[in-house]
Amino acid sequence: MSVYVFECLMWLLTILELQVSRNADHHPSFFAIYNMETTEIIAFYQNSAEELYQLFEKYCDHFYAASKSKSSPTEIEFVKKMLASLPFSCQSQSPSPYFDQSLFRYDEKSSLLAIKDHITFNDPDHILAKNWSATTSFCNWVGVTCGARHLRVTALNLSYMDLNGTLPPHIGNLSFLSSIDFNFNNFYGHLPQEFSQLRRLKIIKFSKNNFSGVIPSWIGNFSKLEQLRLAYNSFTNLPKEIEFLNLEYNHFSGSLPNDMCKNISNIQFLYLTSNKLQGRMPSSIGKCTNLQEISFGENKFVGGIPTSIGSLTKLKKIYAYNNTLTGLISPIFNISSLELISIGSNNFSGDLPIDICDKLRMLKYLYIVRNGFTGSIPRDIWNCSFIELDLSENYLTGQVPREISNLDDMMFLNMGFNSLYGEIPHAIFNSTKLQILGMYDNKFSGSFPFDFDFWLPNLQRLLLWRNKLSGGFPSFISNSSDLIWLDLSDNFFSGFIPSTLGNLRHLESLDLENNKFTTQSGSIDQWGLLTSLTNCKRLILFDISSNPLNGILPGAVFGNLSTSLELLDFSDCQLRGMIPIEIGNFTNMISFDLSGNEHIGSLPITIERLQRLQLLYLFDNKLHGSITHALCNLQNLFDLDLSKNELSGPIPSCIVNLTSLRYLHLASNNFSTLSSSLLELIDILKVDLSSNAFKGSIPGTIQNLRSLISLDLSSNQFSGDIPITGDLQTLQYLSLSNNKLQGVIPESLGSLASLLSLDLSNNILSGVIPQSLVKLIYLINFNVSFNKLKGRIPIEGPFRNFSAQSFMGNNGLCGSTRLQVPPCKNNSLHEHKSKTIVVLEFVLPTITLLRESDYVTQTITLATIGYMAPEYGSQGHISVKTDIYSYGILLMEVFTRKKPTDNMFHEEITLKSWVCMSLHKDVSEVADIKLFVPSEEQFISAKKDGILSILKLALNCCEEHAEQRPNIGDVVNSLKTIKTKYLRSIEATRPSRITPRRS
Repeated sequence: MSVYVFECLMWLLTILELQVSRNADHHPSFFAIYNMETTEIIAFYQNSAEELYQLFEKYCDHFYAASKSKSSPTEIEFVKKMLASLPFSCQSQSPSPYFDQSLFRYDEKSSLLAIKDHITFNDPDHILAKNWSATTSFCNWVGVTCGARHLRVTALNLSYMDLNGTLPPHIGNLSFLSSIDFNFNNFYGHLPQEFSQLRRLKIIKFSKNNFSGVIPSWIGNFSKLEQLRLAYNSFTNLPKEIEFLNLEYNHFSGSLPNDMCKNISNIQFLYLTSNKLQGRMPSSIGKCTNLQEISFGENKFVGGIPTSIGSLTKLKKIYAYNNTLTGLISPIFNISSLELISIGSNNFSGDLPIDICDKLRMLKYLYIVRNGFTGSIPRDIWNCSFIELDLSENYLTGQVPREISNLDDMMFLNMGFNSLYGEIPHAIFNSTKLQILGMYDNKFSGSFPFDFDFWLPNLQRLLLWRNKLSGGFPSFISNSSDLIWLDLSDNFFSGFIPSTLGNLRHLESLDLENNKFTTQSGSIDQWGLLTSLTNCKRLILFDISSNPLNGILPGAVFGNLSTSLELLDFSDCQLRGMIPIEIGNFTNMISFDLSGNEHIGSLPITIERLQRLQLLYLFDNKLHGSITHALCNLQNLFDLDLSKNELSGPIPSCIVNLTSLRYLHLASNNFSTLSSSLLELIDILKVDLSSNAFKGSIPGTIQNLRSLISLDLSSNQFSGDIPITGDLQTLQYLSLSNNKLQGVIPESLGSLASLLSLDLSNNILSGVIPQSLVKLIYLINFNVSFNKLKGRIPIEGPFRNFSAQSFMGNNGLCGSTRLQVPPCKNNSLHEHKSKTIVVLEFVLPTITLLRESDYVTQTITLATIGYMAPEYGSQGHISVKTDIYSYGILLMEVFTRKKPTDNMFHEEITLKSWVCMSLHKDVSEVADIKLFVPSEEQFISAKKDGILSILKLALNCCEEHAEQRPNIGDVVNSLKTIKTKYLRSIEATRPSRITPRRS
C-alpha cells in the first residue's frame, strides 16, 4: 500500500474540521492521499482532528520530500511509519459514514476555470481567455501565483483586466489563497458565502468594481486580514476587526457608532471618503489609538472635531474635506505626528494658531481651502517644512510675512480668494521647487522689478488674476520653461508683452484679460506676441480681451497659432479690418470671441471648418452683408451672438440645421425677413431679434418654440395682432415693444405661467387689459405704456405693485390715483372681481419648465462649457441625468444672475462651487440682489427660504455622480413643495385685512 501511495505524483494532506477548530476532539477528520493530476483519492484514513493534526506536523516535511524524489527504502519507510501511526481501528479504505469524497476533490484548476466561466470578455482575444487553458499548468497562468512548496494557489491578481462577471462559489476551494486583487474591473453582484472559507486571506482588493449589497459579517472573521479595499462599489454596511479598511465611494449612510473603536480597535488605516455618512464624529474616535490615517471626506458630518482626536498620537494623515464641520480646529493642531491635514470645504472658523509650526513639526501638507478662517497668516507658518499649502477661499487679511523665504521645499502654494494686500514678497519667486503658485483674487499691489533675476524653473501654474498689480509684463515668467497655465487677468499690467513668451513650449492656458497691454504700433514686429506664441503648440486657451492692442490681426501669423486652441478671446481689443480667413485653421475651437471691436466685411466661409464650435460671439462690430450659409454647418453651435453689427437680408432658412442652438442674438442689425425655419428650432431657449427691420405679422407658429425662456422682438416694424402664445409655458421674458402691433391684448397671455417680464409698450394696441393677467403671479415687470388701451386697470395679483410708468400714455385707462390715471366711473364697480388674491412673487419662475405630465424621455443636453455634466465632458456619456445636471446649473444661473462662463469662474472655482460655498453663509450673498425689493421687506425671510431651497435642489441636481442626481419626477415634486411652502409663508406675513372691532 505504501509503495502505491508513494508513486503518486503529489501528496496532499487535508485536515477537515467541519466548521470547528482543530482543537475540538472527537470530531471526524480525515487523512487523504490525493493525485493532483487526476484528482483521484488514492486512500483516506479517518482520525480525530487533534491526532491527525499532530501526525501531519510530525511527518509533513518527510512526506513532502518523498514526493519530490525517486523512491528509496528510507523514504518509503517514512510513509510506512506515518500510516502505521494511525490507530488500526480507525484505518479504512472504505467510505466512512462521515465522508464525502467530493470534499476532497480540491481541484484548483477546475475552480479557476469556473471563475473564468463566470467572466464575460469584451475582447475574445483577451489574454485570460487564451492563457487559462485546461491543457496547461494553472501555476503558469496569468495572474496566478502558487506556493513553491505545495504548489497551491496563494495569490490571484486579475486587476486592471477589464473583466465583467460574478464571483462563483468555487472560489472558496482556493483554501491556500492569501491575496486576491480584482481592482479596476467590472465584477458585480454579491460576495459568495464560500468566500468565507478562505481563512488565510491577508489582502482583499475589490476596488473600482460594481459589487453591491451588504458587506458580509464573516469578513470580520478573517483573523489574518491586513488590507481590505472595497472602494468605488455599491456596498451598504461596515465590517469589523481589521487594520486596513478602504470603503471609499460607496453608499454607506447613517452615523458612525459612538463605540466604533470597540470593534476596530486595531485599525490603522480607515478610509470612508464619499459616502452618505452624517451626524457628528464620534467622541470615542480617540480610542482608535493605532490610527495612522483617517479619511471621512465628502460626507455629511456636522459639528466640531472631537477633542479626543488629540489622543491619536500615531496619526499622520487626516482627511475631513467637504463636510459641514464647524468650530475651531485646535484639537487637530495638538497632534505632533501629523504630516497631512485636509479639512477644506467646511465651515471652520477662527484664527490660525500663531504657533502652528511649533506644535506640528512634521506637517508637510495643509489644506484649509473654503472655510471661514480669519485674521492674518501666522509668521510661524513658514517654519514648517511645507510641500503643499492651500489657504485659499477664506477671510485672511494682512500682508504675507517676509518669512515666506523659508519655503525651500514648497511645491504647491495657494492663497487665492482672501483679502491679503501689499506687495507679494519677491522671495516667493525664488522657490526653485515651486510648481503651483496661486495668489489670485486678493488686493496685492506693486510691480515686479525688471533687474531682479527671479528663478522658478519648475513652475507649472502661476495664477495672479484679480489683484492690483501694475508695471510691465513680469519678464522672469519667460524663464519658467515648464509653465502650463499663466493667468495675469484683471490687473493693471501695461506695455508690450515680450516675444520671449514663446519660450513656454508647454503652455496650455494664457489669460491676460483686462489689463493695459499694447502692441508695438507702427513697428515691423507689431504682433511679435502672436509670432512668438506660434511656438506654443499645446496652447488650448488664449484670452487677451479688454486690452488696447489697437491694430489689424495679421492673418498669416494668426492662423499659425496652436491648432489645439479651444478658446480664443480677442474681444474689446480695438481691432480693425476683416476677420482673418485663417480662422478656419482652428478646428478644435469651442469658444471664439471677437466682440467689441471694429471688424468689417462679412463672416469668412472658412468658419464652417470649426465643427466643434459651441460659442461664437461677434457682436458690437461693423460686419455687413448677409449671414453666410457656412454658419449653418456648425452642428454643435450652442450660443450665437451677431448683434450690434450692420448685417442685413433674410435669416437663412438653413438655420434649422443648428439643432444644438439654444441662444440666438441678432439684435441691432438690418434684418428684414423672419425665416419660418427659425421657428422650427423647438429646443431654443432665447431669441433676441430686437432693433431690426422685420415687417409683417408675427407668425402664429412661434408657439412651436415650447422650450423658449426669452423672446425679444422689440423695435421692429411688426404689425397685426399679437399671436396666441398660450403654449409657451416656459417663457419668462417677452418684449414686443416699439412695433406697430394692433388689436387687443390676447387673453392667452394669462396662460404664460412662468412670465417674469412683459413689455408691450409703444404699439397701437386697443381694448382693455385682460383680467387673465392677474394670474401671472411671478410677473415683476409689466409695461403697456403708449398704446390706446382703455378701461379699468386690474388691482389684483401682480398689478398691486406696478407703478404709473407701466400704464402712461393710454388716455382711456382708469383706476387708482397712485397710477396717475382718472378714477373709474361707478359702473366699474359692477365689473367682475377676482375671487382670490393672487400674490406677486418670483421665487419660482422655472416651476413650469418641467410640466407635471412631461417626464422627459428624450435628452437635450446643454453641451457647452459650464453646463456639461462631468460624464459628458470626460466620456461623452449622454442621458436624462446629464440634462438634470444642466437644469441644476440653469437654476443657479437664474437665481444668482451669474453665468457659468462669467469671468469670475474658472477651473479653481465654478458657479456650482461658488453657490455651494456661499450657501453656508447667507443666501442673500449669492442670490440676485434684484430679488430683494426694499418695498417688500416683510417677505424677505420667506424669499430667502425659498431661494435657499431651490439652490440646494440645484446642487442636488449637479451631483458629480449621475446616479446620485434626482430623477425628473423628484425635481418636479420638490419644486411644487417649495412653491406651496413659499406661498403659504407669504400669506402668513401679510397684514391682516380684518379691522378689529372697537369695544
